[in-house]
Amino acid sequence: MNEERVQRKLTAILSADVAGYSRLMRDDEISTVNTISTYRELMSALILQHQGRVVDTTGDNLLAEFSSVVDAVQSAVAIQKELKARNAKLPETRKMEFRIGINIGDVIQEGDRIYGDGVNIAARLEGLSDPGGICISRTAYDQIESKLPFGYEYLGEQTVKNINKPVYAYRVILEPESKARKEKQETKTEPKAKRMHSEHTVGGQEPGETFQQVRGKVQDFAKEIAEDEQISETVKEIKDKFRGFADDMAGDPERRQRSIHKLLQNSHVRLFLGFGAFLFAINAITSFGTWWFQYPLISIGFVLYINWLRISFFSSEKVHKKRQKILEAEIARVPKSSQDMETVKERLERRVTARVHFYMHLYLYLGVNVFLLLLNLITSPFHWWFQFPLIGWGILLFLHWMGINMLLPKE
Repeated sequence: MNEERVQRKLTAILSADVAGYSRLMRDDEISTVNTISTYRELMSALILQHQGRVVDTTGDNLLAEFSSVVDAVQSAVAIQKELKARNAKLPETRKMEFRIGINIGDVIQEGDRIYGDGVNIAARLEGLSDPGGICISRTAYDQIESKLPFGYEYLGEQTVKNINKPVYAYRVILEPESKARKEKQETKTEPKAKRMHSEHTVGGQEPGETFQQVRGKVQDFAKEIAEDEQISETVKEIKDKFRGFADDMAGDPERRQRSIHKLLQNSHVRLFLGFGAFLFAINAITSFGTWWFQYPLISIGFVLYINWLRISFFSSEKVHKKRQKILEAEIARVPKSSQDMETVKERLERRVTARVHFYMHLYLYLGVNVFLLLLNLITSPFHWWFQFPLIGWGILLFLHWMGINMLLPKE
C-alpha cells in the first residue's frame, strides 16, 4: 500500500446486506437481480440526500460512509421505511429486506475505499440486525441518543467474528412515535396513573415511562387499599379478634381458661385437634422415632382454615351486606343531574360485583399468606420460602385491581 495515498480518519460507517439473499437467488435469479439493482439505486439516492457517500456495492452488500452519525442513522431509517413500502407490493416470497449496521470508527482510506476494524464492526452489527432493521454500536448510540426521535433497545455485549473485544449493540426502534400515541390512547382509561413519556429505551423497555407507570399504579393501589372502608373494617375485625385472644391468654388463669374453653368449642379447632391426635397415634404405633404426622396435619389444617374463612367472611349473608354497603356508597357519588339512571345503575352493579370479588380475593390473600408464614416457621424455620408465593400472588392481586379500574372506569 502506498503510504503517500493512505490517510486515517474518524467516520460513520453504514453496512447493509440482503437477508436471505441466497434463497432469493435460488428461487428466481433474474427477478432478484432486478430488485436489488432497483433497491441499490434507491438506497444510493437516500444516502446522497443525507450527505453520505456510497463506498462499495459488492454482491448483496452496500457500504457507505458519513461525516455525521446522525446523518447515517437518519439515512438508514429512511431506507428501511422506503424499502418496507416497496416490499408491501411484492409477494411474500419475493420481499427483499436489508439488514443495516452502523458504527463510528477510525478507518484507513485508500482512494475511494475504506478499511479497518471500524468497517468490520459495522458489518458485524449488520449481522446482528433483524431483516428490515437497524443495529448500531455503543459509540454511535452515545452520539445520537438525545438527538433523534427514535427508541433504542440494548442488546448487550455481543462476541462477533474477528473482533477481539465484545461489541455493545443497540437496536433502533423505527416507530416509537406511533407506539407512544397508542399507549396514550390506552392510558385514557387509567386517569390515576402517573406517566412520563420517554423515547429512550433500554433492554427492550422504556425505563422512564414504564417505571413511572408501575410506581404510580402501585401507589394508587396501596392508597386505595389503605383508604377503603370495607378492607379497614375487616382488618380491624381480625386484629380485634387476635388482640382479644392474646389479652385473654395473658390475663388471669380463669380468664385464660375461659378463652381456651371458648376456642375448643369451635368445630374447626376440635376437628383439627381430633385429626392431630389420630395421626399422632398412628405415627407412634407404626414408626416411632420417625415423625411424619405433622405434614398431613398441616394440610388438613389448611383445608379447615379455608372452610372457616368461607363461613366467616364469604358467607352469602356477609357478601350481600358488603355488596349493599358498597352500592349505597357508589350511588351517593352519582350526580343528581344524571339523566340515564338505568345505564348508571347497570354500570354501578357491574362495578360493585367486581369490587366484591376483589375483596374476597384480598381477604383470601391475607389469610393464606399468614398461614404460609406459620407453615414456613413449623417446617423449615431456617429456610425462608413463604415470600415467593406472597410476591407472586401479590402481583396477581395487583393485576386484578388494575383490571377493575381499567375495564370498569368510575367515570
